[in-house]
Parts: sequence; structure tokens; C-alpha cells
Amino acid sequence: MNDFGFLSSTITVYYETGLDANDEPIINGSTYRNVSNNVTAAQIQAVAQALVGLTDYTYIETVKTTKDLVAQ
Repeated sequence: MNDFGFLSSTITVYYETGLDANDEPIINGSTYRNVSNNVTAAQIQAVAQALVGLTDYTYIETVKTTKDLVAQ
């Protein structure tokens, strides 16, 4: 059986930057690399809200993406 090993993680913070011509929200995101494997959801949320707090934009959500490597 092959085991998975942590390779890398990123977080993407999504926020609303305005409205388009049809009054639909414009959603943008910023991606941050080199996120620690043992970070908690609460820590990610705190960082994401602090980052968006530095802007005038409305916070939408944060997504954590983890890549694992299959050991052979």
C-alpha cells in the first residue's frame, strides 16, 4: 500500500471588489503559498480576515488546498 506525504499547501482568499455592468458581484482572490501542514481552520480564518481587513473589500471565503505526494 502506498502512503501519502505532505507536499505543500496554499490558501486562496476570495473577496468582492465591486459590481459589473449587470450589477453582479466581481469576485477576486489572492493566493498565498507555503502554508504549514499543521495550521488549523481557525488560524486560517483569522489570517484571511486580517488580510481582507487591510482592504476596502468584502470578505467572501477562504479555501485551503493541500498537495500530497504518493510514496512508492
